[in-house]
Amino acid sequence: MQRLPALGQGRDNNFQLIRLLSAAAVVLFHSYALTNHWEDEPLWQRIPELNFGALGVACFFLISGYLITQSWLTRGHILPFIAARVLRIYPALICAVVLSLVLAGMSSALDWRSFLLHSQTVDFILHVTPAWEMRYRLPGAFPTNPMPFDVNGSLWTLPIELRLYIAVLIVGVAGLLARRLVWLAAVCALLALYLWRPEVFPWPPHDIATRGLVLMFALGSLASVWRGSIPVSLAIAALAVLLVIVNPAGVARGVLFAPLLAYIVLVLAFHPRLIWPAFNRIGDYSYGVYVYSFPIQQTLIERIPGIEPMPLFALALSLTLAVAALSWHCVERPALGLKSRFG
Repeated sequence: MQRLPALGQGRDNNFQLIRLLSAAAVVLFHSYALTNHWEDEPLWQRIPELNFGALGVACFFLISGYLITQSWLTRGHILPFIAARVLRIYPALICAVVLSLVLAGMSSALDWRSFLLHSQTVDFILHVTPAWEMRYRLPGAFPTNPMPFDVNGSLWTLPIELRLYIAVLIVGVAGLLARRLVWLAAVCALLALYLWRPEVFPWPPHDIATRGLVLMFALGSLASVWRGSIPVSLAIAALAVLLVIVNPAGVARGVLFAPLLAYIVLVLAFHPRLIWPAFNRIGDYSYGVYVYSFPIQQTLIERIPGIEPMPLFALALSLTLAVAALSWHCVERPALGLKSRFG
């Protein structure tokens, strides 16, 4: 049975594909949520504890925890690590803020000057662009939609992720990531403290969704540090899927769900029979799909009153993929090319 170190070298994995599918799952969930068809969401109907949005974001955080930890272990220096994170997050985020403003402004009854100078708009720009705090609404945006005034709800996870990047930097500098047992003990202690006293940690909101994402990131980080001990087995992954479906005693979708999902994703990413190397040559559009889709969906709902979730999903995903591809080739990839200047 092979283990992660023998498989996880370079880009020879399916992380890019899984992230794109995860972003598409979020778009699918929002197609139901934004049209006020929450209860019709396919996964929620079959497994009430889950929905495609929560599943997609959980996969994002697991992969992020794995890759961000790998990034520190590979670079081991503060400036290259920070530069890599900044160049990955902010170019597309700034474009997403601009796109949100443009599409929201087009839907608002306010003239452009009043819209751009409105205190709510200024507050949105100042808080969302740095990715440190979230603001959801812009003045008069999408007033007739089932979810009016919200312009880019997908971005709510970025402040959490940014804080987790900083946490990895701190523990990396402290040397904890270089000691497997120490990092395991530290993660267990920090998670226990987080569940007991979440208010002492600097990432609001302190709700069950945030806790789940922090846990998935932590599991990804542990998998990266302990990758030499993790077997990659299709049989074990199939058993994990079966457990989630059957859900014996309610534990597979409860306390065991995060580790089961983490293992399933790692096997999908690294098992030799599943790897699709050619896909990695296409371009990493997943982040763009995630940050651009919400305002595009809101605009489509406004322009096509009464649109149903699945037609909205098909149209929104097609348009968002086009925008994400343009963003990747014209903005994100050129920005990432600057990483070499930081060592």
